[in-house]
Amino acid sequence: MDFATVKRAVITGFAWQGATKVVVQTASWASTIFVARLIAPSDYGVMAAAAMFTQLLVLVTELGMAQGLIQAKETTRRQEDGVFYLSLLLGVLTYGGLYLVTPFVAAFFDMPILNQILPVLGVVVILGSLKTVPLAIVMRKMNFRYRSLVEMGQSLVMTVTVIVLAVQGFGVWSLVWGPIAANLFVALAYLPLLKRIPLPTMFSSAVVRIVSFGVKVTATNVLYFSWTRSDVTIIGRFLGERALGFYSMAFQFALLPLDKVGSIFNQVLFPALSRLQDNLAESRQLFLSLHRALLIISYPLIFGLIAIADDFIELLLTEVWLPIVPYLQVLCLVSAVRISGMLMPPVLYARGQPGLMVRYSVLCASVLPLTFFIGAQYGLPGVVLGWLLVYPFLYLVLARFGLRALGLRWRELLQSAAPAVTATLAMFLGVVLFRTYFAESLPLFTRVFAAIGVGGALYLGVLAVLFRTQLAELKQRVLMLRGGNASL
Repeated sequence: MDFATVKRAVITGFAWQGATKVVVQTASWASTIFVARLIAPSDYGVMAAAAMFTQLLVLVTELGMAQGLIQAKETTRRQEDGVFYLSLLLGVLTYGGLYLVTPFVAAFFDMPILNQILPVLGVVVILGSLKTVPLAIVMRKMNFRYRSLVEMGQSLVMTVTVIVLAVQGFGVWSLVWGPIAANLFVALAYLPLLKRIPLPTMFSSAVVRIVSFGVKVTATNVLYFSWTRSDVTIIGRFLGERALGFYSMAFQFALLPLDKVGSIFNQVLFPALSRLQDNLAESRQLFLSLHRALLIISYPLIFGLIAIADDFIELLLTEVWLPIVPYLQVLCLVSAVRISGMLMPPVLYARGQPGLMVRYSVLCASVLPLTFFIGAQYGLPGVVLGWLLVYPFLYLVLARFGLRALGLRWRELLQSAAPAVTATLAMFLGVVLFRTYFAESLPLFTRVFAAIGVGGALYLGVLAVLFRTQLAELKQRVLMLRGGNASL
């Protein structure tokens, strides 16, 4: 696939992914805010523990085979059929093993209700295995339109299910049945893309090649999961479900830019760089352009949330959730570093270097869980401070791997970040000054939206004065969401 074709596909990908994210996240966060007023923080803590375990099983079941199919230069129908049945077999076996370990998981967290929740929630493991091959087919064709529509339907199904059950008084079970309904929708949406019943063949040499790549991806994913969720494990084990509920909500807000903005870039970058893996210069051009745009979009969200965190949480979630404010602010600082690192794994996978991600993940899995364990001795503040002190050093390692794979220098990466950093600093200082000297007497609702208005005006103003070219590029990306012919 030539660069012009990839550019058109990337533009289409951003258009569909961006447009559907607006719909999806509006519905998702309306649901979160509404349900948080009906469900106790301890219920969120129980669900965080259950979801952490089932998400790990899903990662193991997937075995990185979808990424292996996407990264391969060519695939055959026999290869896809073999991967389909292997994925399904792993899903069934993993779900069966769930019953054996559920009592131990419930005892570890000292949450007896997990004995009831995990066998039900574990159905998502089998449902997830059904989408491996059709998802890879969609992404090999860079058909972002279909994927975006499926994701939008998935989010809306989960939103409606959770709200209806929460209103009916199902408590934590509303959070359990939501993901099950959503994953069932995804499986039913993707399976028709196979167009025929796959032929049984699991262990051909073609499948082995996909699995060999996928095993490295899986090792990375499992290690990534272990260090990114070790905080949840340690908090749930030593600090209890209420503390875990507060932490999970703070983490969820802090990760908003990563999950909702960064994921769009991530999903587009990997297949695009995979198609450009023989052209290093164009890969560099694409990466720097997306890195600059990602920070311009995400940094005002991250630092704006830091500036108005107390008013924002009180307005949306009520005073019950105000204890999460300091944790949210610190975790947002960590997210500001993590969002730049999000683009490095797609680079390494697309360049055929998953082994470097394994090395990085081993380092993180060796350092962060110990950090969180030590931090937990001082309560939630200790865990959150652990993130802030340790993660920036880990980012330097990951960024070094990614830059070397593309033949880029640190100076070029910093130059791509300069517009966002400069404009965000001006915005943050302006909002703090506004809240200190002008906003104290305003009602809560007015205070929040006035601060957002001041911050937005300052941010765009600095970009317009100091970074006119970059602002024009951001405008092009807005145009491509409207169907314009933006150039990368």
